Amino acid sequence: MAQEVEFGRGGEGKIRSFWVGLGLTLLTIGIYGYCWYYFMNDELKDIGIAKEDQHLGQSSPAMSVTALVVGGWVIVPPLLSVYNFGQRIRRAQRLTGVPKSEQINPTTAFLLYFPGAILIVPLFFHFWYVTKHQNMALRAAGGLPYSGDITQAAAEPA
Repeated sequence: MAQEVEFGRGGEGKIRSFWVGLGLTLLTIGIYGYCWYYFMNDELKDIGIAKEDQHLGQSSPAMSVTALVVGGWVIVPPLLSVYNFGQRIRRAQRLTGVPKSEQINPTTAFLLYFPGAILIVPLFFHFWYVTKHQNMALRAAGGLPYSGDITQAAAEPA
């Protein structure tokens, strides 16, 4: 079960497991992958709202998914959506205080997606990479250590 994290202004997110997402995507023949993409973008939007960042807070998760589904016939919209997804994760990490050295590199995420989607194996690394960095942003937004070491948070005095 995913750990839920709450942050300001009613925003909440789930710390997702790459393996569960991969399993559900395979089990549903790819359909869950689009749901996953929507949920991830929606959580980034919530972080933007909580941190009063207009650019991130006004992003549209539905348009991101539409770019993947419908735009796939044109090729450019899904690639642009995936690159911008990496940019939104990095923006959320900056807003939540994740050190620059630990932040996502949107170009790396993009290159793992394309041509990774053609080569299959790098595509798995893309999903692992963005899930890891999304989880870092969510932990930091919820006041948890961004590294995911829950025992460290329990050991620190409040």
